[in-house]
Amino acid sequence: MGNAFQKTSGRYTLTAISLHWASAVLIASAFALGAYMITLAFSPFKLQLFSYHKWVGVTVFLLALIRLGWRSFNAPPPLPEKMPSWEHAAARASHWVLYALMLAVPLTGWLMSSAHGFQTVFLGVFPIPDLVGKDKALAERLELVHFAMNKALLAAIAVHVMAALKHHFIDRDDVLRRMLGLRTLAGALLLIAMLPDVAASIPITKEDSRIDFISRQMGVPIKGGFGEFDADVNFDPADPRRSSASITIYLESIDAGSDEATVEIKRKPWFHTANFPRAEFRSRTLTETGPGRYVVNGTMSIKGREKEVSAPFTAKKAGESWVFEGRFVLKRLDFGIGEGAWSDTGTVADEVELLFMFKAPAGKKR
Repeated sequence: MGNAFQKTSGRYTLTAISLHWASAVLIASAFALGAYMITLAFSPFKLQLFSYHKWVGVTVFLLALIRLGWRSFNAPPPLPEKMPSWEHAAARASHWVLYALMLAVPLTGWLMSSAHGFQTVFLGVFPIPDLVGKDKALAERLELVHFAMNKALLAAIAVHVMAALKHHFIDRDDVLRRMLGLRTLAGALLLIAMLPDVAASIPITKEDSRIDFISRQMGVPIKGGFGEFDADVNFDPADPRRSSASITIYLESIDAGSDEATVEIKRKPWFHTANFPRAEFRSRTLTETGPGRYVVNGTMSIKGREKEVSAPFTAKKAGESWVFEGRFVLKRLDFGIGEGAWSDTGTVADEVELLFMFKAPAGKKR
């Protein structure tokens, strides 16, 4: 018995068309990112691409669930009656295979990331629970499964596209036209044109930026820094409340001022970089405190611990760039940095200044 709430018409709904093409664009993006990033040497840029790839995968997974839910109440239009029964059966089967793979491919990627020990944080904001614990052997097997699933999805999409082209150029029916949604495209373009301007998120110019820190040993300031980091700035001086920023510091790149200190600070009592390779800051709010002066508030994550922190900073226009300078004052013990004998703040002070200077191209509004 069919679903009593299902609605059927001769064309796809606007929602179904939008979800279909959004899924298509995202899947193509995921394939492109995946194919490109595996060719790169290990670097901060490669880690960024891995994050983007996972975010796209999570979105595809969620869209597949939404599409299945929408489909249960809005049945797709019937296929042309002149089609042979075997083509009807093949079309239904291929669609369910596509849905299964749109769920299975991201799911195997999620499992693989968990097994490698890398939690997925969707859009850099929403942590997704690990499905399995860290397990190198399992991660290697899941890599093979994920790769095989991707090949299967690519093959299923190829069959889907060829079938659609056959309907259009050989059978000359309306199967493809009713999913193209030209009216939908026109509406979407109109909607985009009506959207308010927003500041674009812009990566910093790394060679002109730096992150340093100052700690105090027996009252003596010791300066160090980080050689590798990423930051994205979304800055709107006209409305600072719409601004945001994210910073990722690769802790293995630390220079603690001496070779001995640099080796020591990477160990378990300190940053334990083998298990916690990154420190991350994600802004929540940004407020203006005076001309060119601001305070950013957000979450700092170091060594698996998160704390709400804030940093006053200045923003100055320099030619075609913005220059942002500011500092966080952190308590190292809040993040478990310097455990055991090193927790004595009489030797190494609890407070540490994290200084930043970022240069970024002046963003254009969308």
